[in-house]
Amino acid sequence: MTIRSSLNIGDRPRNMYKFLEPIWGKDNLYVFSADRAKIYRSFFDPALSVDVIIDKYHDMRNFGVEIVDNWEKSIVLKHENVVRMQDQGLEFSLKATIQALFGVNLPQDFDLVAYKKAYDDVINGLFDKQFNVLSNLRDEKIQNSIKHLFQVLCILIDEKKRIIASTIQGVNNTILPPRKDLLDLLVSEKDPETGKNFEDEKIKDIMSLFLTCGYLTTGVAISWTIFCITQDRNVQTKIQNEIDYNLKGQLPLYHDLLNLNFLNQVIKESLRICPPIPILSRYLEKNTDLETMNDPLNLQAGTVVLYPITVTHEDIHIECDSQKFDASQPSFNQLKAPFNHCPFGFGDRICPAEKLAMVEIKLMVCLIMQRFHVELAMPLNRVSGDEKFILMARNDIYIKLIPRKGIEE
Repeated sequence: MTIRSSLNIGDRPRNMYKFLEPIWGKDNLYVFSADRAKIYRSFFDPALSVDVIIDKYHDMRNFGVEIVDNWEKSIVLKHENVVRMQDQGLEFSLKATIQALFGVNLPQDFDLVAYKKAYDDVINGLFDKQFNVLSNLRDEKIQNSIKHLFQVLCILIDEKKRIIASTIQGVNNTILPPRKDLLDLLVSEKDPETGKNFEDEKIKDIMSLFLTCGYLTTGVAISWTIFCITQDRNVQTKIQNEIDYNLKGQLPLYHDLLNLNFLNQVIKESLRICPPIPILSRYLEKNTDLETMNDPLNLQAGTVVLYPITVTHEDIHIECDSQKFDASQPSFNQLKAPFNHCPFGFGDRICPAEKLAMVEIKLMVCLIMQRFHVELAMPLNRVSGDEKFILMARNDIYIKLIPRKGIEE
């Protein structure tokens, strides 16, 4: 009820996200006022549409295939069949999100492992820095990691500018895609707020924000979903039967994912149990009445409202254990509980890249389940969440892979 009455509240508390200013900028999209956010949301929407996702799908799928191929080789050659699923999910998500948002190839000498480690060090470090628990040495390491992240961002942005400029001038035979990705828009279009070209610093901050959110939330959602699947063998079998029936041994095309209804249900149930962002927030610019079970809650201007999404999601299963993974019923049914399933946020500030995130999660989980049976390879009591802006698995999630049948190329 409170979420329903908050749908049109679009302001966020700046101080709550101040710790991310070193990588997103002080005046960043995440804490724009509601009115400013709407302007940019309308501007960005075409770059995050289904059509653009389809344009990028083949490359994203190749990243996933490369990862599962490497797993199979490791099992055959090294007899190693246990993987750190959170680490691997984040690797896929980083590559796929860069491709979807930037649309340029990574440099040949690009060290993905080093870049990913820098990202993880920065997010964990900036979160901890709020509580004055950083040594000078660790703080210096974080600053160096931030420089590394921005160096790579600038390389990708400069490459996009080069491609657009050379194409316009007819220097090469490259044809610009009919649909622009996010970086295309920022480099080639006018800032909707100023009517001028986007400043380089603003492009960098916006791309950093989208990349950070997309990379982390999608990556951890993949690993939490695989973990949930290991907890119910019947669910695992039903997913694999659905995949086998629809794909018939082939790699999934984009439209194939649309037919995997049970897998979609499983992913949404996993997102209910383990929402990547477990707490959302709003800032009240004016006196506001929020619905409750009893009398409205009268809140003064300047109040910060926190929404514990994990708790909200527990209210869906009225008749059963709301804290237990249960894919046997569509717990996300929007008619039954339209505001009770919101892993990507709600209202005016719902994640603009929700469609992209769902495609990435569904694609990677599909590729995994098509090739392998999965089992938890660590004690269940060692699986625990660590909320540092994103719900990370504190000890990663170790998964044992048992090969199924091969896939036709």
